[in-house]
Amino acid sequence: MKKSFRLIETELAIYREIDSITLEAVDIKAMLDRIMDMVIKTIDADAGTLYRLDDNGELVFEVVKGPVADRLRGEKMNVCDGIAGWIARTGMPYVANEVVNDPIWNKEFGSKTKYVPQDMLGVPLKAKKGIIGVIEVLNKKEGQPFEKRDLAILSALALRIATILEKTRLFLELERSVKQFTTLAEVGTLLNSTLDQKVIRKRAMEAITFLMNAEVGSLLLVDDENRELYFEVALGDKGDKVKEIRLKIGEGIAGWVAEHGEPLLIKDVSKDPRFYKSADQKTEFITRDMVCVPVKVKDKVIGVLQAINRLEGIFADDDIKLFQLFSNQVAIALDNARLYEEIRETFFAVAEALAEAIEKRDPYTGGHTKRVVHYSLAAAKYLNLTPKELEFLKLSAILHDIGKIGVDDSVLRKPGKLDDNEAELMKMHPMMGADIMRHVKQLNDLIPGMKYHHERPDGKGYPDGLKDGEIPVIARIISVADTYDAMTSTRPYRKGLPHQTAIDEIKKYAGTQFDRDVALAFVKAFEQGEIGGGL
Repeated sequence: MKKSFRLIETELAIYREIDSITLEAVDIKAMLDRIMDMVIKTIDADAGTLYRLDDNGELVFEVVKGPVADRLRGEKMNVCDGIAGWIARTGMPYVANEVVNDPIWNKEFGSKTKYVPQDMLGVPLKAKKGIIGVIEVLNKKEGQPFEKRDLAILSALALRIATILEKTRLFLELERSVKQFTTLAEVGTLLNSTLDQKVIRKRAMEAITFLMNAEVGSLLLVDDENRELYFEVALGDKGDKVKEIRLKIGEGIAGWVAEHGEPLLIKDVSKDPRFYKSADQKTEFITRDMVCVPVKVKDKVIGVLQAINRLEGIFADDDIKLFQLFSNQVAIALDNARLYEEIRETFFAVAEALAEAIEKRDPYTGGHTKRVVHYSLAAAKYLNLTPKELEFLKLSAILHDIGKIGVDDSVLRKPGKLDDNEAELMKMHPMMGADIMRHVKQLNDLIPGMKYHHERPDGKGYPDGLKDGEIPVIARIISVADTYDAMTSTRPYRKGLPHQTAIDEIKKYAGTQFDRDVALAFVKAFEQGEIGGGL
């Protein structure tokens, strides 16, 4: 039988809709809405519904036309219910000419919507992977029953509509994958742009929800000593409560993942015996579904990542693969940061040991270096230094007197006041320290702070007589801290000044001997009790 002109016209229009699908933004609902109008018009029906079969096995009222459209759009029904459910389960078309008397009709649903159609024709929407939905038309115009010809027309149109749904799904999945892997690459760059473990952990937490399209993300770390998992970083309103939760290895879903080193995908956590209900009770949060993966470094589990409550649908196997790739990036970033921290701590320890060894040559300056470091960092809190500058300040303060290794013992250990020649020899120690540091390329950034910590804003300092802004800020800070400790420390030839007297001296010579801003910051730290003898 030849196709009617109207059917051919409708099929061509649907083909145009199919061809219009690209990787650009696709308004699938608007497209399906237009198609349903075409279908209803072609079959001369009064109403119709296009159902989409979701990942939970439920039929979603994707497009609804007719008198109860506003009440039904977006609703769901179990695939075991009603005529649409029967079609989805069997993959067979169905015609009901007297719906109210049809044994498959869901009477409870009819009562709920207060709508019972006169007759109904439905066919499945089939794709390669199986049934993906159902399309129904209701109430043929002029009270006529649906016929075989109507079934043939709807079946032909259903093939085209299924093609649209499948093509759109593939494009959207491809677009989602592109976005996910782009995001993954961006997150990887972000994670590896810092060597601060705390920053990495926080960034990892923030990335989970965006990358996994989840309501909540969490990172739990392994406490090897106590055999527990704990939340190092917890974001959101419930963050403080979450940080109080600790799980034994093997306890809960995260504990199981930590113990076995394997990922888990839980589509309904309420039915999983491993679920740790106390966490939800404590935070007043409802966990529905979850994907949980281990964070491993050289086959050792150091933590667990969780993505909780997918915002659209539920988590699937592809989500596990993506989350594991993200977990690998987190593991690499954390391990790099850990190695850097270990090297950094080792270097600081070596520098402190070296400074202490030099101090042992001078029996009158015990603890001087540690105090200068402490005073310098206390004042720096009020000077808006960058984290990098703070690190340089600490190291420069530790090593500021390293040049004294080249000062003769007769001068360095002299119990009395130095004469002019001895004082000139002692003034050479900043230059000697700078010469030592030049042999270590990685420490060249410390030279300015060490070399110029005896310079003065009025130009009367040494070794180069620098003035004001010519003096590096780190050297300016060490200068005040070094002088303050010298004034308050007792020597064989004089008693140390009271702390307040030393502070008054710093105030008095701010702008001449000491940088004004640094002096004010030092005084503020003293007044806040952050420097010895403060209020």
